[in-house]
Amino acid sequence: MAISIITRAYKTSELKKLISNINSINEVEIEIIAVCNVNDYNIEATKLIIENSNRFKARITGIKNSNYDKILFLDSDQIPEKGLLSELDGKNNDMIIIPEKSINNNFTSKCLDDWRYRNERLARKNITPYIPVVPRFYKKEYLINAINRIHQNIYNIIDHEDSIIYYETFKETKNVGFSKKYIYNYDPDFLNLMRKAFLYGKNERDIKSIDIPEDIKVLIDKLNKNTLNVKELGIGRGYIIQVLRGIMYEMGKIIG
Repeated sequence: MAISIITRAYKTSELKKLISNINSINEVEIEIIAVCNVNDYNIEATKLIIENSNRFKARITGIKNSNYDKILFLDSDQIPEKGLLSELDGKNNDMIIIPEKSINNNFTSKCLDDWRYRNERLARKNITPYIPVVPRFYKKEYLINAINRIHQNIYNIIDHEDSIIYYETFKETKNVGFSKKYIYNYDPDFLNLMRKAFLYGKNERDIKSIDIPEDIKVLIDKLNKNTLNVKELGIGRGYIIQVLRGIMYEMGKIIG
């Protein structure tokens, strides 16, 4: 079998590390589809698409231009663990959640890893798109059906776009699996993490004037409220970062 790997970035130069890592893996047949706004670096062995696109639209473009029946989403700040691609190729689930860990070893990354672990543990008990743990691997046929159902106004949402795709796919199939191998993240530093939270809050404020389906509004609201889900997630240092992100998110909605 073969896998289409879809990635995105504003500039092609942001993909150097990811593309180099993927091309060094010789586990299964793959194609790499990169959707970028600016071509400032020659990335080889890649189907490159240059378009004026946000995060959500880039996902859709990548899906529509893929050739294989299995699709893996990877961001520019991620790399797959050795053996992940062959593991995914051998699975028959319609969607697969891949655990994530930070490559960094600072306090911010340790907090993020604690948050990821708690949510992944909960997701294994309760498969639902309302928990912020999303599949990164899909059978293409279900992705196509999902994006065909999505109203184009939703493309303006730049936060939770992966959760929206998961939510729409989940309507058709609940066949979700988990991988043993990981995706490793180069997490942003604290200041850039807060900056992203502020921008996401600003974006949510802006989309309130856009007509989007009520169920998508409910999905986003439940995902945001998960920050306070102490009862099911328990207490850990992951809350330190989540609370601070929540504050910046609200500031973005108010003054962004």
